[in-house]
Amino acid sequence: MRLAINIVTMVIIFVSMFVYYRQVKRVKRTEYGYKVLANTSQLTMSAFILGLGILLTELNAFGLSRKEFTNHLLIYGAFVSLVTIFGIWYYNQTLKDN
Repeated sequence: MRLAINIVTMVIIFVSMFVYYRQVKRVKRTEYGYKVLANTSQLTMSAFILGLGILLTELNAFGLSRKEFTNHLLIYGAFVSLVTIFGIWYYNQTLKDN
């Protein structure tokens, strides 16, 4: 089960990196693209801080082993990646009308 979770989280991270870099290449040097990426980066930073706080709380409260910590890091990375991709999709939809 742990291997399946690791594989799924790594796939999520790599796919989201691909989508992010494709989006940056597509919209660079446009004001609309900068608005989308700026709003997305604010959302991503919030997810990063939230996830880091949860991870550190788990580490201090439960005393995670090395394997558990590695799994939690991968889940944390997938969470931040999904928030980034969701932010890009959301702001592409909402800022289109403006």
